[in-house]
Amino acid sequence: MTDEPGIGARVNDDEARYRLPRSVLPRRYDLVLEPDLDAVTFTGSEAVTLEVVEPVDEIVLNSADLEVGPGRLEGSGGTLEVSTIRLDPETERVHLLLSGTAEPGEWTLHLGFAGKLSDQLQGFYRSTYSDDEGRTHTIATTQFESTDARRAFPCWDEPDLKAVFGVTLVTADGLLAISNGPEIGREDAGGGRVRVRFADTMPMSTYLVAFVVGSLDATEPVDVDGVPLRIVHRPGKADLTPFAAEVGAFCLRYFADYYGIPYPDKKMDMVGLPDFAQGAMENLGCITYRESLLLVDLDKATQPEVATVADVIAHELAHMWFGDLVTMRWWNGIWLNEAFATLMELLAVDAYRPDWERWSQFLRSRAVAFEVDALESTRSIEYPVRSPDDAAGMFDILTYTKGAAVLRMLEQYLGAERFREGIRRYLDEHRFGNTETHDLWDAIEKATGEPVRRIMDGWIWQGGYPLVSARLRDGMVELGQRRYLISGKQDDTVWDVPLLVRTSAGTEPVLIEPGGVSIPVTDDGPVVVNAGVHAFVRVEYDDELLARLTADLRSL
Repeated sequence: MTDEPGIGARVNDDEARYRLPRSVLPRRYDLVLEPDLDAVTFTGSEAVTLEVVEPVDEIVLNSADLEVGPGRLEGSGGTLEVSTIRLDPETERVHLLLSGTAEPGEWTLHLGFAGKLSDQLQGFYRSTYSDDEGRTHTIATTQFESTDARRAFPCWDEPDLKAVFGVTLVTADGLLAISNGPEIGREDAGGGRVRVRFADTMPMSTYLVAFVVGSLDATEPVDVDGVPLRIVHRPGKADLTPFAAEVGAFCLRYFADYYGIPYPDKKMDMVGLPDFAQGAMENLGCITYRESLLLVDLDKATQPEVATVADVIAHELAHMWFGDLVTMRWWNGIWLNEAFATLMELLAVDAYRPDWERWSQFLRSRAVAFEVDALESTRSIEYPVRSPDDAAGMFDILTYTKGAAVLRMLEQYLGAERFREGIRRYLDEHRFGNTETHDLWDAIEKATGEPVRRIMDGWIWQGGYPLVSARLRDGMVELGQRRYLISGKQDDTVWDVPLLVRTSAGTEPVLIEPGGVSIPVTDDGPVVVNAGVHAFVRVEYDDELLARLTADLRSL
């Protein structure tokens, strides 16, 4: 979690309540699901390849709102029946009591299950739309982040318990069925149904699994350096898809180049849904969107509306590497997933359309984060998370905007290329794995030789930001700091502040340590502290330095 004293102990105390035992670990799920769109129900079965770490006579995994059973465990030592199934709605777990003891080794758990398509826009849920003739059509789709995969199939529903997923969907013939992987097989299932099989995924977390079934259309795939890209939409909206395809193709190429790693899976479907609670969701290879954030009429939409669509597409595609390929170990790390994707969205869209001046727009939106973070009631960007629900508070402006701002601050202080080398190192070292926040800082530190973990820990684990003071004394500019609070209350919080300072001699990175720093000036020209306005700080100049700045504003 963190180096802060006591936090690790608190996590351990809560582990039994909020985290599953590690005596049994999933390695692969073979899922078969059959949604009935008319009855608004689904049935399913799974064969989960397990690594039994220590002898067990009970298997505990997550399940919510499902009927579970029957079940059995098969291995080289024979077959053990699941003799008792106990559902615990409060903890959203199912306890499978075995007819004997499973010894350490590889086993396969076979389970049946059934449920109802939710109307709460979570888990395996239904979305509806009406066609031009007024007929209602139902779509069965998914939204699993943070902990709702357990509402679709029994699973080890924690981000660090990654596994490979092989999905099969049994649907009425004539419906479109998609999942994370590309379709690799289709056969008649009788009764007007088809069985559609999809390619295995890379090892990934349960919250990234997705499946969509309904009366939908898909565009012809665009080949993006070997990755087929499609836009999935309801019938009659094909004319609204070209912009999404263009932005999607650009971003896939941009991120593959930036990260130095090809797109980590086999295909990309971007799916517009009539009913979707979030803006979009980064399911590997099957990103789901609210329709208005994917489909756009360029002849009618305003420039901000078009830019928003581009932002959201870029944000979700950035997650395919940072979030899907490499994933936080626990939900305390969700801020970094979202903040980094926000940074990457801005970099990509700025590269796609420089004339939109996305960084200038970001500075305007960052002003709101400044206001929130100047309150005594603000929070740190990251904080200890015991239960997944504790992380819900991270989906706010401090995560998306301040989080992205401090990452941009670091990038500009280090230099874009050195920062990128650190990101590439991080992704390469941890691909298919899980990390804590400090793993990113350590990778960038190794790549640059800068004290990145020390710098960033202060920004991540402390709320607020500094007011940097600039004073001219004896040919030196003295830079100090104090916390900025709207209330005016004194506070002794300090940071390592990385920023750029511009003088007549040029622009240089400067690290303002808690005790301050002095930099020499050799003439009476202006001194710009926080040049480029990249650091998440406010600056207060003394009268002499302020006079130099205002003497000729056009030169700045």
